[in-house]
Amino acid sequence: MVIIPMFNRQVKLSDLQLMVMKVLWEQGKLSVSEVHRLLNEQKELALTTVATLLKRMHEKGVVDFEKAGRQHLYFPLVSEEEVKTSMLSNILANLFDGNPTELVHHLVGQSEVDEEELGKIKAILSSEGATKEGGKGNE
Repeated sequence: MVIIPMFNRQVKLSDLQLMVMKVLWEQGKLSVSEVHRLLNEQKELALTTVATLLKRMHEKGVVDFEKAGRQHLYFPLVSEEEVKTSMLSNILANLFDGNPTELVHHLVGQSEVDEEELGKIKAILSSEGATKEGGKGNE
């Protein structure tokens, strides 16, 4: 399955749509009933609700389907990375006025971030900073 990049298109998904996408990213092509079965392991939903979700996501351009007999097999058109990037960019712009420092400050200020995770965040920031510093001299 080939996922075609959306090239900076804003992808906004509801919580339920995101659950559907996670199932499709993990499993690949699935029928409505297969998506329904897998989603019901996490949250009880009616089959018609899942069918409506997939239809709307198709209209939105984030999933597509191919016919297999009488069934439609749905698959993602956007990658998990694209959705993360798009949704985080939206949060950054709308909740933090485009200020990444405020976003990071908010994240590390939360009690859910333990010392080990904080160390990992610091390592990533150090690594990214070194990469950008090294890249400036090569331009």
